[in-house]
Amino acid sequence: MINWKVRFKNRLWVVAFVSQLFLLAEVLLVGVHAAGLTNFQLTEEIKGWILAVVNSVFALLSTIGVVQDPTTAGMEDSDRAKGYSEPKGEGK
Repeated sequence: MINWKVRFKNRLWVVAFVSQLFLLAEVLLVGVHAAGLTNFQLTEEIKGWILAVVNSVFALLSTIGVVQDPTTAGMEDSDRAKGYSEPKGEGK
């Protein structure tokens, strides 16, 4: 199980998560319009802005080398990380 409380205290993880929410919102809006459920359509200008924001965030994160828990395999947190109440090193 993933310890969500600890992840949301990690600013870098939150930034990556929010940028992915932008991407998800774009995909959902395009899909809802394609299915004929709404008249709202993303213009090329809006798509360009969303893409620019997401790309900028990902470029920044890759530049500073954001990697979440590289010591564990897969998507799960380690047993040690599951016991944290704050991200390691931020409680000092």
